[in-house]
Amino acid sequence: MRNFARVRPAWFLICMLTAAFAQAPAGRGQGDGRDKIAWPPGYIEPNTPNMPYVTPETPQGTGPYKAIMATDPGATEYVFYYPADLAALGNKKMPILLWGNGSCAYAGNHFRNFLTEIASHGYLAIAGGPMGAPAGETITIASNNPLRDPEAPRPPVAAPASPARKQVTPELLSQGIDWAIAENERQGSKFYHKLDTSKISVMGQSCGGGLAATFGSDNRVTTIGLWSGATSRNTTLGVTTNKPVLIVTGDPRYDVAFYEGLAAFEAIKKPVVFYAWRVNMTHLGTYRQANGGELSPVATAWLDWRLKGDKTAAKMFEAGECGLCTNVHWHVQKRHIDEK
Repeated sequence: MRNFARVRPAWFLICMLTAAFAQAPAGRGQGDGRDKIAWPPGYIEPNTPNMPYVTPETPQGTGPYKAIMATDPGATEYVFYYPADLAALGNKKMPILLWGNGSCAYAGNHFRNFLTEIASHGYLAIAGGPMGAPAGETITIASNNPLRDPEAPRPPVAAPASPARKQVTPELLSQGIDWAIAENERQGSKFYHKLDTSKISVMGQSCGGGLAATFGSDNRVTTIGLWSGATSRNTTLGVTTNKPVLIVTGDPRYDVAFYEGLAAFEAIKKPVVFYAWRVNMTHLGTYRQANGGELSPVATAWLDWRLKGDKTAAKMFEAGECGLCTNVHWHVQKRHIDEK
């Protein structure tokens, strides 16, 4: 087993990026280039092909509490993930996860498999955006963001998104926290006194990671997660937060947000921070694979450790022989985690 405690030199990563672009056929500059790129072989498929669709009320997940996806008439701008049988929790209270989608997409079911799996371990997960079409729950490599040749001229700045295209915002995620706290105290709520409102995480992928990064100084929030977070906001966490931060990206050959993740880690000096990137993983990750693929156990372990105090879960991240450190598929750096 190898311990990847260091990220490879920048020149090596640039070479890999250039090699990835070298395989793109001529004419890739048309549009955004996604339909022109010939991705190098070996990448991890971002979804599980031909996975049968199941209805939102079908309990799923590998955790002890099979979970469902649902909406709530009192909070129409969110989709919720929680154990189907709340009574099975007994006296255990659920920590809360707020989630921002990639592209800040205004559809709370896009990361269904990933969030359902987390919820099945005893969490309330709240995704920004109302229920979208089932087609948004699947994806292919064709949707992976194209990488830019480091030696090529930068393209013109893209036009701002149309105001007609509604997106998830930091304000919407903040309101989701307020809603959960209020529901925990509202008699008649299904979540009445079933939530641990002192244990809240905000996480997101790509643009959603940028949303999560804005909660660095929010006193309601316990920990933050950036999953291929593609935004300059990431580096501000080094100034604004004293919370534990988890940063996960894909392979620099396939993940357009790789350098944003690395920059975030380098900027965060004081709080606990764990940074890891997975070989052969694209920007799209494994969120849409069955049960969220291999990323959901990483997320669940981090949340179990930081929000539930689970020492077994901490073994994925702590000490020199941490689970991800000794996994040959992962490169790891961390700060302040192993200090006693």
